[in-house]
Parts: sequence; structure tokens; C-alpha cells
Amino acid sequence: MLRIAPLLLLVLSLGVLGAAARAQDPPAAAPEAAAPVPEGAPEAEAPAGEAAQESAPANFVRGPGFYLSSGKIFACWIVFLLWVYHTDWVSTDCQSLKLDYLRWNPIVFGCFMAAFILVWLLPFFWIGFPLLVIAYLAPLITYIVYRNSKVTNEKRVMTLEHIRYWLADKLAPVGINIPVEKKKSYESGAPVILKARADTEQENNVRTISARQIEGFNDARQLLSDALLRRASAIMLDYGQQSVGVRYLIDGVWHNAEALDRETADPLLAALKTLCGLNPQERQAKQSGPFLAEYEMTKYDCALTSQGVKTGERVAIQLVDEVIRFEDHEALGMRPKMVEEVRELLDRKKGFLLLSAPPANGLRSTTHVLLQKTDRYTREFVGLEEEKHRYQFVENIPISIYSTAKEETPLNALPRMFRTAPDVVVVRDLVDADTVDLLCDEIDEGRLIISTIRSKSAIEAIQQVLALEASRKKFARHLTAVLNQRLVRKLCDECKEAYAPTPQVLEQLKIPAGRVQAFYRPPQQPEEVCEACGGIGYKGRTAVFELLVVDDAFRQALTAGAAPEQLLRVAQKAGFRNLQAEGIILVAKGVTSLPELMRVLKQ
Repeated sequence: MLRIAPLLLLVLSLGVLGAAARAQDPPAAAPEAAAPVPEGAPEAEAPAGEAAQESAPANFVRGPGFYLSSGKIFACWIVFLLWVYHTDWVSTDCQSLKLDYLRWNPIVFGCFMAAFILVWLLPFFWIGFPLLVIAYLAPLITYIVYRNSKVTNEKRVMTLEHIRYWLADKLAPVGINIPVEKKKSYESGAPVILKARADTEQENNVRTISARQIEGFNDARQLLSDALLRRASAIMLDYGQQSVGVRYLIDGVWHNAEALDRETADPLLAALKTLCGLNPQERQAKQSGPFLAEYEMTKYDCALTSQGVKTGERVAIQLVDEVIRFEDHEALGMRPKMVEEVRELLDRKKGFLLLSAPPANGLRSTTHVLLQKTDRYTREFVGLEEEKHRYQFVENIPISIYSTAKEETPLNALPRMFRTAPDVVVVRDLVDADTVDLLCDEIDEGRLIISTIRSKSAIEAIQQVLALEASRKKFARHLTAVLNQRLVRKLCDECKEAYAPTPQVLEQLKIPAGRVQAFYRPPQQPEEVCEACGGIGYKGRTAVFELLVVDDAFRQALTAGAAPEQLLRVAQKAGFRNLQAEGIILVAKGVTSLPELMRVLKQ
């Protein structure tokens, strides 16, 4: 879009020059003087064409030209050039900061172009020109205010500090020195912002300011910066007598990092505990508290837990990205055929769809994406969540809350929700049998129920619901499908290497000979560390899904109380593919490695 600006510049130039040329055409020749008429002679009859012009002023001439004001054109030209420069900056800045440039580019471009056309149509320059300036500045200032709220202090623009630094940099070569204010200690160093997360804003300020005054605050920022740079989702600190072991949880696997000395690690921990509202002096009793971190435009909901152990103290720091960034089913790792099956299940008018996964295996993300991709406009959705276990908001799904701290259960909110006659009810985390039974009863009223539970497989998810002592008969009659998943690490595309699988391995995996020519794995003897994955061999994770669609045979076996092994055989007879079978497809495609799949399935 912004590449149109030079073309507009050329068109405007040609238009202005053409208008100026037309304005300077030579004036029309004055009519020749009429011959004098002798006194008393009859007046000559005017031709018909001339008679039509008798009403026009006899002395009208076009004039010498110069009808366009060069000063006004120059003013508009300057504003236009400034707009071209800053609009290109907005586009580049948006993309570098990973902001929504598809939203900001049309705003900055469209507002000005509308005013630019209008300024040539309005007959009053002193009305059109201010509108042009406003159309240039208003979107630009709005973007600057927005982007400044998303970056650290040192990356903000058009602040007093930024202007002072800019002037100092530009004027220094000509010998003009402008003193600049020294940055505060917590504004320099690692690009991580740490804030407290308390119940009140006042308490947040007290904790944050107190933590900043501790010597180890910047070391804590550096620790989190290093971890997030390596894509870690958790940090483990093991305090010993002389040093502190450091490990990062990257894509679900712990990796050792460079150890810290106690002189650095002790103030670091004191700063983090202060930020969380904990006692920095307590090194034995278990303590836990939350805080917030911001790194590269991404906000993380963090939690610190410390506990005394035999060797000293162990500290775990969880780093949870607040925003789910998967766009669709395919981004999660779901096969196209399974996507169609899941969409059909979500489009049903009634039924019970159960989603499951072990803890920390992407259930939150999958649930969010499935809800995002359902029709929430022609159907009425409602959701239910526990007060302390909230999930990312999904448009057009109003949420009701219950609080276990107040001894409430889903039954306190569900009857009120059902009075609104919803078409789809989303209940996160099934907690008791009464909730399951009530949800099953509502399916008879023509409602679709979507719920989640933590389990290792689809069959185990069913057993988990029944373990709540819900009515087996009701649940078996209304259950329509179970979608279960695990997360596996993806091989790094930059350094993975191919190898030929042995015939014995292919036979064990039930892959026909000749179907797959090569498997992939991390490099066995790398010549240098891969920059893309940091030498790990894996980068990112994807989900392995198994979808169990309940048919009449499975429903009868479930109602009769069949064992999990029997239920699995009945499901497989109907075409069910378990996690292992689905995972082998990823191995054959080179998405992951066979050892990684085996590691995940053994968990």
C-alpha cells in the first residue's frame, strides 16, 4: 500500500504543472473596434450570433493567468511529503514490533487520502488545509500513543527523553552538546519489564517500587530475558552452598543453562520474592506468588514458587503467555480430514463433545481455537468458568463465574444460564457428578455441550468423567465424541537430518515397505550450533490428536460397563486411530522424530 505514495507524488506533480500551464495561456484577443457609423445612417442589424452575446460584459478578458497559488501548493506539498515519510515509518514500525499493520496501514493511509482529495474540492483553502493537517497528524499521534503503550520505556518515541536524545545525536557532529538525562537502572539492561500483580493498584506500586530498589532486580530481568529468548516456559533454580543450578523448560523438556553464583542469585531471588509479596528471608517454608512480565510486546502471567530442600532451596518460575496465537485447526497440527469431522461435531444441534489432554499439553489453546472457529453468530453461546481459573475471552460467548473459595459449584450458575435458552454451553473443567448429570439433561432440550477434562487418552477421559460418579447411562446416551491430544516437539527445519529406517522398524510401525523412504532426527554430529534452535534439534511443538466418535456399538459397551481395553477395541473396530497411530503419521512426514514420539507416549 505504501508503495503507491511515489506514484501519487508523480500524478500530483503532473496535475499541478498541467494546471499551471493552462492558467498561463495567452489572453484571448480583444474584438476589433467597429467602424464609425455616419450620423443619421440606419443602424446595421446585428448577426444572430452576436445578438446572443449582447448581455455579456464587453470588457471581459481571461487575464494573464497564475490562478493557482504557489504558496498554498507548497504548503500542501510539504504536508504530503511528511505524510509519505511517516506513513512508511508506521508500516515498518508495525511489522518490526509485530503489531497489527493490516489495521494501522489503512487508517494512516485512508484518512489522509480522503482529506487530500477534499482539499482540492473545497473552495475555501483555510478550511481544507487544516483538515489535511489534522488527517495527517491525528492517525500518526494515535498510533504513537498506542505503540508506546506496548513497548519498554527506552523504545518509546516522541517523548521528552526521545526528543532530547534525538537532538543530542543530530547536533553533536556540529559541536552542539545537549545534556541527556541518565536512564534509571531498571529502564536499562535486559528488555524485560517486571511488575507486581496484587489485588489493588496501591499494593502493586508498593511491591514494584520496593523490588526495583533491591540490587538484584536487574539480574532478575536478565534471567527472565535469557529464558524467554530461548523460548522457555519455566525456570528452575536449585540453590546450593556455592552456586545455583539453572534449568529452562523449553518445549516441554528441561535443559541446563549456565549456573549462577550465590552473590548474584541471592539478591535476584530477593527482588522476585518482594515483587510477589513474599518474605525474602524465608528460605525453608513453601511460598508462592504471582507477578507480570513483558518481553518483546508479549505479556506473561508469571508465578514463583519456592521451597526449602535438603541441598538448599528450589525455586520454580512459570512463564505463561497470556495470548493464544494459533489461528486455526491446521496451526494446532490437526489433519484436514479430522478438521472436517470436528467441524461437523461442533455444528450439531445437540450432543456432548468432550475435550481432553494431560496438564500442560495445549488443552487451553485447542479449546480456544475450536470455539473461535464455531458459528457464534447464528447460535447463542454461554460459558462457565471458575473465578480463579479464567480463560482468554472469545467474542460472543458471555461468561458466568462461580467461586470455589465461596464454596460454590457450577450448579450455582448453570440453572440461571439455562433460563436464557442457549444453543451451546461451554463448561470448562468438569468437577462433579451433579454438573455432568445436569448437562446431560439439558442435551435433551436440544443443546450442545462442550466441556474439558484432564486425561492421557480419549478412553481415559471417559473413565475420568465416570470416576466423578456421574450417571453412566445418561453419559453414555448423550456423549457424541472425545478429542484428546498430546504435544510433541517439532524437528528443527534448519538442522534435521534424514536417515533410512530399518525394515524391522517399519514392520513394527505397520508401515508398508517402500511407503516411507526416510525418517528424520536431530543432527547426530553437528559441525556447529544451529542458530535457529540453539543446538537443541527441535523448535516448537505441535499436537497429536485422537478423535473418538461414539457410535451405537461403543455406546452399548459403555452402558454395559465394559473395561477400558474392551472400549478401545470397540472404538478401533469402528476406525478409531489412537495417539500412537496418529503420531506415526507425523514421524513419516518428518515433522517429529520417532524417539520424541515414544518419549511423549510414555509420559
